[in-house]
Amino acid sequence: MSNELLTNLDRLHSTALGLERVKKNLGLDVRDVVLWCKEQTKAADEIVRMGKNWYVYAGNARITVNAHSYTIITAHKGKAPPIPQDGPAPQYAMEELREALRAIDSTIRKCEKVQPKLKQGTSQHTLLVRRIKALQIAAELIRREMERPVPKQP
Repeated sequence: MSNELLTNLDRLHSTALGLERVKKNLGLDVRDVVLWCKEQTKAADEIVRMGKNWYVYAGNARITVNAHSYTIITAHKGKAPPIPQDGPAPQYAMEELREALRAIDSTIRKCEKVQPKLKQGTSQHTLLVRRIKALQIAAELIRREMERPVPKQP
């Protein structure tokens, strides 16, 4: 398994608080937590990059590492790897979709009421415009999902 984290394993480090957090969360009794994390990373079951972090799944532990600075942030017991993105899409009940759409439509209306009160060109205005657009996309995707025929059960 070769990836950017394994290539830069020598850059792995942590803060004093990070080291204490890892020891406490995993119940470790080792002198060199960074070395322990390096060894776990080399022997990892899976290493996944999501956003700004690497997640190292080794045995019964998940180690979180910042992808830019290679700082060990934390670790937790018993965390399973994420479900692959190419797997089957989750099925939602029609009522769940209706409720989500109601909440999104309500949030869009509230945002649109606030928008004229913000000065155009400010960061707040730009952020609100982007949020409204994102919510509109989410609402459209939910509507499409609601219109799809329900698959028959075998």
